Amino acid sequence: MYKIFITGASGCVGHYIVEKFLNNKNYELHLLIRNPKKLKFNALNYDNLQIHQGSLEEIAKFKDLLASVDYIIHIATAWENSDLAYLINVEKTLELLHYGKNCKKIIYFSTASILGKNNQPKKEARLFGTGYVKTKYLAYEKIMADNELKQKTITLFPTLLFGGDSTHPYSHVSSGIRPNLKYLKLLRFIYMNSAFHFIHAADIATITKYLIDNDVVEKNLVLGNARITGKEVIKQLCDFFRIKMFFRIKMFPDFIFFLAKLLRIKIAPWDKHCIEHPFFDYDVVSPASFGLPTKYENLKSLLKDV
Repeated sequence: MYKIFITGASGCVGHYIVEKFLNNKNYELHLLIRNPKKLKFNALNYDNLQIHQGSLEEIAKFKDLLASVDYIIHIATAWENSDLAYLINVEKTLELLHYGKNCKKIIYFSTASILGKNNQPKKEARLFGTGYVKTKYLAYEKIMADNELKQKTITLFPTLLFGGDSTHPYSHVSSGIRPNLKYLKLLRFIYMNSAFHFIHAADIATITKYLIDNDVVEKNLVLGNARITGKEVIKQLCDFFRIKMFFRIKMFPDFIFFLAKLLRIKIAPWDKHCIEHPFFDYDVVSPASFGLPTKYENLKSLLKDV
């Protein structure tokens, strides 16, 4: 039986990943969870599951356990734009990984936001990023600088994340679509040249399970489906929710900055950078890249579950 230590199991991606292993007696799951009540399944129903209530701030309490596990799946993160983000996303993340340095494999979740051309880290993420983006950049930099960790770690960079239903927590994106449909009635009249990738948490779980069970050459994987333009996204949203479209006006970054100045809206450095560079284009992988079925390969399939 293989022992897997998982952080962030109470979140959207975490739920889908844990689900992949729950009914497989070849795995013994150890979940580090701050609040077990956030789990949307009954942990008592599974003999191969142990809950360890705690947080990354106190990861030292679990160093003996970490020294004995076969795999680590590190999903937990801090979103705050504060010192807590650095503590959790950098210091405690590195501490956790070092405690588990004797394991077979580490699956570490970063974010595609820190990457630029050719899937390489971009300095703007460190210079202008939010607390979350900047600390993810720094953590990845430190992992890559540690040869022992680098050889053992597979870093996953999810793109725009969808996911959630009655038995899984919703991602920030999925939870915000229906409550914000009123804005779609305005957005249907404008568009900005932009493009991005997206992926569903269920497909991330499929990839993660494959990476635990199989060895791969590439250790840095950007998770996403084929790129889609912002213009096409608005059209598909309007079609799906039966909102009629008429004319569309192209918006340019300079005009957005002009409006912000006119309306006295302060644009943060990272937001300014993203507006000026609206094409998020990566070399991505999906379950199909590993010969596996992709459950949500297009926006229409995603919207059916929102």
